[in-house]
Amino acid sequence: MVTSLPSVALCAALCFLLTTPFAHSQSPERAWLPKPLEPKNNPSSAEKVALGARLFSDPALSQTGTYSCASCHQPDKHFTDGRKVAIGATGDSHTRNTPTLYNSAYNASLGWEDLGLYSLETQHLIPLLNQDPVEMGFSTELLAKLQAVPSYQTDFARVFSDETTSAGVLTLNNIVMAIASYVRTIRPPLSAWDKYLYYDKQSVLSDESKAGMSLFFSDRLACSHCHGSFNFSGPIQHAREETTPVFHNTEVDGSSLSFRAPTLRAIRHTAPYMHAGQLPTLQAVIHHYESSSAERVPEFQLTESERAELIAFLETL
Repeated sequence: MVTSLPSVALCAALCFLLTTPFAHSQSPERAWLPKPLEPKNNPSSAEKVALGARLFSDPALSQTGTYSCASCHQPDKHFTDGRKVAIGATGDSHTRNTPTLYNSAYNASLGWEDLGLYSLETQHLIPLLNQDPVEMGFSTELLAKLQAVPSYQTDFARVFSDETTSAGVLTLNNIVMAIASYVRTIRPPLSAWDKYLYYDKQSVLSDESKAGMSLFFSDRLACSHCHGSFNFSGPIQHAREETTPVFHNTEVDGSSLSFRAPTLRAIRHTAPYMHAGQLPTLQAVIHHYESSSAERVPEFQLTESERAELIAFLETL
């Protein structure tokens, strides 16, 4: 049993505080969050976010009229779907696991692989238009149907009132702009880790999870070398800092491909894990890294109690 926070873990935790911009917080209870980057041509507004939220949950954007963005990124499942791989509007299985959208506004790249997707606006075109396999199956025919909906006509005219084009304001581009504005606001619930680190509530972390924190931030495991920052992910960017994406090989199922390190926020709720949902539990993820020679991961072995400690910490995120 650990009764105090080891100095190495304490230093690593303090680094989170010292390197996190406190300006531009999005709410009083999350003063550590920096302002996300926004494209100059897509400034956010409350009305645009509300329109994006409506579009995100509207099955009228899908080929079958029964699927929406929220069908894969389900809010009650922490914006995942609980499946190994995603299933599109037509029922076809995809090759990738559905990642959570928590804090995706800060990701230096979008998607699992390096597909050159560096903004939410660019990324959202993929699920809307992709045909092999179909994700949403959005089309010019569906756009015409949306353009005939009076409430959408009103909302788009109000949100994009400064635009004057021959195509009007209810366009594919503006649909994407609105959805992206909404997705930029999606944050994980306030966690035990947040309360411990940012509010000095020492009692919210058990001795077991504090021991797991020490393991997580240690050079022996080097978890934080890939899963860093307040997001516990690969490189992030925001209004005060831009960065370069990083991808590495995890050797899951012998794959030779490289992937970005996803956020570990709310990780206890977002199983199964890895790029194609190959690992069903956190225990399986830890065992994988113990037995592999994955890029950027040192060789290590844990005792059963250490595995339990590490998982206890991960479940506080």
